[in-house]
Amino acid sequence: MYLIINTQNNSKFKEPSRKSWRGYTYKTKAAATAGITRTKKYYQNAIDDVNKVLAEGKPYYHSRWSNQYEDATQDKTEYRSIDYRLVATGESLEVVADCDYEEPMITRTGRSPYNGNEITVTLPQSEVGTHMDPLCESHYTR
Repeated sequence: MYLIINTQNNSKFKEPSRKSWRGYTYKTKAAATAGITRTKKYYQNAIDDVNKVLAEGKPYYHSRWSNQYEDATQDKTEYRSIDYRLVATGESLEVVADCDYEEPMITRTGRSPYNGNEITVTLPQSEVGTHMDPLCESHYTR
C-alpha cells in the first residue's frame, strides 16, 4: 500500500477529486503517482476555466472553479499552513510506502466542550479538528 505525502508538513494528502469515502491509500505506486497527476490536472483545469471566464470580460469569481483557482495561485497566508501553489504543480507531493510513513502526533491542551474541564490530548495530525478530536465540539454531538 502507498500514500501521497505533502512534504510541506509531512501530512497525508488526499487528491481533491477523490471521493470522500475513499481512503488515503493506493494499492500500487503507479496508482499513487497517477493521483499526483490527477491533482495537477485538477488545478490546471481550474486555472484554464478562470482564464476563459476572464477572457469573456467577467470577474474570476464567476467561474465555478474560483476557489480552486485561488488555492492554486495565491500565497500562503497565516490561516493556511500549506502553500497550495506547490501542491498544484506537484512539487510538494511524493509517494511513500504505507509501512515507511509515521504520522506526526500533535499534543494540545484546551477546555473540553463537554464539561469545561481542561484536558490535554495527543492525536495524529490527520485527526485534529475532526469528529475524532475531543477538543472539537462535534466529538460529543455525534
